[in-house]
Amino acid sequence: MEARAGEPGGGENRPEFTPEEIRLIRLWSLSDVSAGRQVSAQVAYFATPAVFGAYGLATGSLVITGVAFICMLLLLAWGFVSTWRDHSNFVMMQSICRKLLPTVDERQ
Repeated sequence: MEARAGEPGGGENRPEFTPEEIRLIRLWSLSDVSAGRQVSAQVAYFATPAVFGAYGLATGSLVITGVAFICMLLLLAWGFVSTWRDHSNFVMMQSICRKLLPTVDERQ
């Protein structure tokens, strides 16, 4: 992502990004982070064990209710692990924003 001297707005003030930062910028620019998508994904993950657990409670089966509870705990643990794994991307995005911040301040 080198700026060319002939391009408008490019040149001397454009920050240099590492290949990892360029990859993350491309990934985030293509991702869908809308609230509707996030909610529908969470409902899809938790609806099955919730319905399974409700069925277990309705039939009085402790085994079915226990399996549903364990599934929900596993989904919760998976959420923690994926959040921990994504933390490095957030740190890298902070680095990108710090590189862009002086450029934005100079335009104002």
